[in-house]
This record gives sequence, structure tokens and C-alpha cells, in this order.
Amino acid sequence: MVSSPTPPASLSRRDRRKQETISDIKAAAVRQLTEAGPAGISMRAIARELDMTASAVHYYFPGRHALIDALTVDGFAALAEVLRSEHERSQELSPSERWLAVARAHRAWALRHPAEYLLIYGHTGGAARRVNQQAARAMWEVVAVLFALMRDCVAQGDIDTARIEAGIPAGLREQFSTWRYTADGIGDLPDGALAACLFCYSRLHGAIVLELAGHVPPQLADRDALFDLQIAHTTEALHR
Repeated sequence: MVSSPTPPASLSRRDRRKQETISDIKAAAVRQLTEAGPAGISMRAIARELDMTASAVHYYFPGRHALIDALTVDGFAALAEVLRSEHERSQELSPSERWLAVARAHRAWALRHPAEYLLIYGHTGGAARRVNQQAARAMWEVVAVLFALMRDCVAQGDIDTARIEAGIPAGLREQFSTWRYTADGIGDLPDGALAACLFCYSRLHGAIVLELAGHVPPQLADRDALFDLQIAHTTEALHR
């Protein structure tokens, strides 16, 4: 079971107005992001669009990087909610079918929000996660669904963890061990399962980014079928 965040408490009228202003600033930033990428986000332009003073915008976000951090957190939170919902909806499916369903939901969100997806997984989002614990926690909510799926696959005996582990060099195996004991929520997964998670996540993210960036050969017009093929091939390669 993938846990959901605790619902926020009721807000006062003053706090609601503050949240509305924050939402307006973020919405303006997302519009800029969509039009010109992260470099196009301008605090002054947001102030002009919302008929606010620049100092008023800075009251809510001290600088451009703080605003990008907030967009990164929001992006991961929205994606995580979609994945958790699909994970719950697909619980009657087999582990491999459930993985495909969640992978499709992941891609669908990215296609609906391409600018936000490229932000949270691009260099700017990466910088946010290195310095902002809230951004790192938000990304973990996304990754936690993948670990839950992998846990189901291991429990069903669908993943050949022994074969995968046999191919891990000794030095890298030590690093997997360090990862297991320093990260929350993965202590029960063997090295083979952790490696399998990385294989799946890399293929999932790589397939989506290639599509968003326009690097898929134009002759391969059936992108849905192509995506399903890549995900199916990844899971089949991990099976016993």
C-alpha cells in the first residue's frame, strides 16, 4: 500500500487569500515555463501580469530559484497523486499488468504537462532536489510507487533477482547496500530488486523524455504502441 499525504487543516480567510495569491504567482510562472522553459521565468514579468509590485511577489517567493523549487515540489506532488491513484485502481491486475498501467499513467501526465515534467526531471529540478529537502521528499513520493510495484513483483516471484544480483560488480553491490540502509522504505528489497527498479525507472523516464523532446523517429507514429513495447520488453527482461 502506498500511503497518501495527510489532508491539510482548514485555512483562515487570510490564509486562503495568501494561498490564492501564491497559486496565481505559480500559475503565471507555469505559463512562462510553457512558453520559454525555466530560463523564461521572470519575477518582474509575473508582477506585471498580476498587477503586483515586484516586492509583493518577492514577499511570497524570495527569488526565482525559490519559485522554481515550489514548481518542482508541485510537479512531483501532482505526478505522485496520479500514480498512487492508478496503483490503487489496478490492484486486481497481475504485477506486470499493474506496472504497465502505472507506467501509462506516468506518461499520460507527462504528455499533459510537458513543461512541468521536463522541469522536475531536468537540470533545474535536479538542483532543487539537491538543496531543497521538500523537493527531495516530493520526488520520493513518485519513486515510492515504483518500489511498491517492484515489491509486488518480487513477492510473486516475477523478478529474477538472483540473476540480476550475479551481474552486479562487487563495488557497486556495496553501494546498493549503502543505499538500502540509508534510504527509507527500501530496506526489504534485495540488490536485484533495487537494480531492477533502476532499470525500469530509467527506461520509463528515457522513453518519455525522448518523446517530449521530439527525438522519436517520425516514422514511428504509433507512440502508444511503441511505449507499451518498451515497457513490456523491460519487464520481460527481468522475469525468471
